[in-house]
Amino acid sequence: MRRSIAYILFLVLLLVAWEYFGQRYPSVRLMTSTPSHIVAYFGNHWSALLEAFATTGLEAVLGLLIAFVSAMGLVMLCMRYPQLFDALLPIMVTSQVTPMIVLAPFFVILMGIGIASKITLAAIMCFFPVFISSYQGYRTLKPSIHELGDVYNAGQWFRIRRIYLPLVMPQMMAGLRVSATLSVIAAIVVEFTAAQVGLGKNLFLSAIRLEPDLMMSSLLLSILLGALLYGGIALIEKRWGGWYLTTRQADGN
Repeated sequence: MRRSIAYILFLVLLLVAWEYFGQRYPSVRLMTSTPSHIVAYFGNHWSALLEAFATTGLEAVLGLLIAFVSAMGLVMLCMRYPQLFDALLPIMVTSQVTPMIVLAPFFVILMGIGIASKITLAAIMCFFPVFISSYQGYRTLKPSIHELGDVYNAGQWFRIRRIYLPLVMPQMMAGLRVSATLSVIAAIVVEFTAAQVGLGKNLFLSAIRLEPDLMMSSLLLSILLGALLYGGIALIEKRWGGWYLTTRQADGN
């Protein structure tokens, strides 16, 4: 309770200071707008802003889903054939160290300015955290778990589905939480290059036109989108991962 009150007080003080300096100094107003101007701008342009929010959100969610499905499929293959992980790891690392803003124009040229290019780049950025977290969780399993499968003569695919995947769920969800925010970043980065509608396009245009109200409205909506995706993953983990979350809380107490 005290922590929540402290956060609320800090937010109120931040908004008051922001409003004060924005109204008093034109340079601050030009760079960051003010809370009152942002509210007024949102009231006058809420339809276009919500359309951009929904478009970027759709791109981020679909990219995250594609990354999750493909990553878990490959994790299962690597559990079955461990040598596959060593062969694929250099390729995956290379894809992650390459600046995404460099790849964005390539995907736009290849797939057009529609949502396909944004979804593809979001999936690429989200794939690695889910994959590497899940597989590293598998590699840290105790030998006794594998020996238990040997004792009961369990098939390899049965072990993967019924034993390994449930046990690596904490690491998998950790990677998914990271990817949830990366998916928003990826969608916005590609929208900077070319887009018909989106928060990234709004941010790009606001910088060119010097429209601080549009910039801050789109920036706050981008933060909200990332928070919603992260919170959604946290709710899913709370629903399906209660067995290990409860254990953690008990250990903490």
